[in-house]
Amino acid sequence: MKSLVTLLFTITVLCSFSSPKQEFSAEIRNKEQILDSLFTLLRASSQDIDYKKYNNLFISELEQTLELEDAFDYPFHSLKKMSKIKSPDNEFRLFNWNVESESGVHSFYCYILKKNGTVIKLRDNHRMISRPELKTLTHSNWYGAAYYKIIVTKKGKYTLLGWNGKDGITTQKVIETMNLSRRGAKFGFSIFEYPNERVKKKRIILEYSDEAIVSLKFYQTKKSEEIIFSHLSPSTPQMEGFYQYYYPDLSFDKFVLKNGKWWFETDAPMKNE
Repeated sequence: MKSLVTLLFTITVLCSFSSPKQEFSAEIRNKEQILDSLFTLLRASSQDIDYKKYNNLFISELEQTLELEDAFDYPFHSLKKMSKIKSPDNEFRLFNWNVESESGVHSFYCYILKKNGTVIKLRDNHRMISRPELKTLTHSNWYGAAYYKIIVTKKGKYTLLGWNGKDGITTQKVIETMNLSRRGAKFGFSIFEYPNERVKKKRIILEYSDEAIVSLKFYQTKKSEEIIFSHLSPSTPQMEGFYQYYYPDLSFDKFVLKNGKWWFETDAPMKNE
């Protein structure tokens, strides 16, 4: 009995040391409440004048919050309707959201908080970027999206999966590539390999009807890392190039990560989660 008590005491002590409860400042908890209130007002708005007002207030408050020492690790549980994802290598964190105007056009906002406390503000310019799949971009000229997955492609380089609601006619899923410098971010690298294709794409944009549901997911096993996504086709051959008529055709394509590059394969079997 004495041995059992000693064993239980030892386990309790070890657990208390191995899983310390992190304490956060009252200041950042208060900031979270303010941010949550402003974001709730933003999402409840129905007019552009209110969108702009509350979004600007939210941005101002968020910028102050990200300067706080414990912002990188603070969970921000109350901000449920925006992306707050952290990179798998724990090097940076994204704070990312969208605003939809009265006309149905989406604008995107994103702040990158690095582990060392550096904050990088991304400026969305996706509506003005021609042939975006071929462009290298920066944090000041960013193809906006709401990101939901960060993949480490290789040390210091990342692939991001995101969504762009576009304009109420078409919607996009985006496979973005990124690396971070000391105080900036660069987007768009030629790491997508297609058989028999000379032009190297720097990001992948799947554009389709606003009525469609399109899958874009990352799967990782001990043997492989893959991005699997819906294959899109026009509803009729005459609609080719008119993306408001593109829908999933129940087949799938994928990119397989090999030596820091994404290799394209078609007719991929869909994995069952």
